[in-house]
Amino acid sequence: MEQVVLHQLLDKANLLLRDMGVRLLHEEQLAVALDLTPDMFRTIFGNKAEFLLQVTRHNLARQRREHEELFANLATPVECLLAMLHHSLHELRQSHHDYHVLREQFPLVWDAIQEYTREYAFPLLTRLLQEGVQEGQFRAALDAPFIARIILAQFSLVLNEQFFPPDQINLGEVYRNIFFPYVRGLCTEEGMRLTAPHFARMWK
Repeated sequence: MEQVVLHQLLDKANLLLRDMGVRLLHEEQLAVALDLTPDMFRTIFGNKAEFLLQVTRHNLARQRREHEELFANLATPVECLLAMLHHSLHELRQSHHDYHVLREQFPLVWDAIQEYTREYAFPLLTRLLQEGVQEGQFRAALDAPFIARIILAQFSLVLNEQFFPPDQINLGEVYRNIFFPYVRGLCTEEGMRLTAPHFARMWK
């Protein structure tokens, strides 16, 4: 299949999953929603698990491109870190919060998300923190890799349904209340000055 057509299908599928969630959709419903016959769906994607894996990888690649676009318009590491977190907040608010379904029923999809976190998000967070320390925007005593791990652990906390059941609590607000005060505490006076306008927009 032409890559352009496949990308269009994956973009459409991503929007569909955002609206409907993972568990409510069966292969036949997915085929109809994507204007495919069941045979075409199986030819292109194989089954629902492989379909979700392709959509997830496509979505994660999109997020990386959007990070690059954000960073191209920002001058400092602390602003890039905030932009990355704000982007993640936007993604979380638009998602259907079926992470536990992926973890329990689609382990290959969950593994792809963990690989993205390990191979991309963790090194990126570490680099931004290290550069922010070097430029005087984050406190000099910070252990950048350790703080990066804490930030990623906080994301796991947001998705912990025992503490924050998604049908009762707005996970976007949980995310914002966990991350932004924490990052603010990492900043020097210079970092606070640079991030003040960003925090003001985020807390509106």
